Amino acid sequence: MTTKINGTNTAASPAITGADTDTGLSFGTDTVNINTGGVTRATVDSNGRLGIGITSPISTLHLHEAGASGSPIIQFSNGDTGTASSDGFVVGVADNESPFIYNRENTDLRIATNNTERMRITSGGSLLIGRTTSSSFGNLLQTKSITVETDGDTTGMHFNRTDSNAAWIAMRFYAQGNLSGYIQVNTSSVIYSTSSDYRLKENVVSISDGITRLKQLKPYRFNFKNNPSVTVDGFYAHETSEVVPESVVGEKDAVDAEGNIDAQGIDQAKLVPLLTAALQEAITKIETLETKVAALEGA
Repeated sequence: MTTKINGTNTAASPAITGADTDTGLSFGTDTVNINTGGVTRATVDSNGRLGIGITSPISTLHLHEAGASGSPIIQFSNGDTGTASSDGFVVGVADNESPFIYNRENTDLRIATNNTERMRITSGGSLLIGRTTSSSFGNLLQTKSITVETDGDTTGMHFNRTDSNAAWIAMRFYAQGNLSGYIQVNTSSVIYSTSSDYRLKENVVSISDGITRLKQLKPYRFNFKNNPSVTVDGFYAHETSEVVPESVVGEKDAVDAEGNIDAQGIDQAKLVPLLTAALQEAITKIETLETKVAALEGA
């Protein structure tokens, strides 16, 4: 037996119809249907499962929109009409497509636990974890990026595996679809790899002025202002860029839109080829001198 709730309430079409309307909607073994336009729109089965768009729900709340490619299943609207494709917050799944969560408004999407925001996707496409705003980073987060902020000694990101393979690649980096490098995790170490395959290179010449260029580098001992108790060895980025330009990123004295320092950076690994060439030149000179000294000693 099925009880129906119809969209009209007249003598000819009562609001509740069925075999026994005296008991209202309290049929312990029956199904309750809600109809409009002569079509069943929602069903509550005898197990208390509510189906919307489907008459045989298989879960407590079962939403279904047959053949609706790209159409929303649940849409929340607030402050506007909610009738345009750019309105509201949408959760859904369509035939032969992946599930989706859309914020159609030009606003952020926030995720919280224990009544506290933990993660946010900004309207510009940046992912923030552990913070709610990108303003303190100036222009760095005006484009799509991922920022993880932690406190104390907590780890921002974990990469772990349970198998016993000798090595695995935790992250790969691509530019225009081409692999530029990766971070490889071994059983006891990490390798930071950048592309160096000979097949990717052209116009190759040997470094012949290694010592001359090496003497232009200016190494210093210093501490960073935010960590005055630790003294380290290093370079000024802008000075190093004059000798090995590819080792430095950023512009000297640059600031962001808020006037904060937009600091230059240096990849000291890029200095290794020059250091190697200079050392080889020095070794050649040393070997030449040794040969001459041996000749003089034998004369």
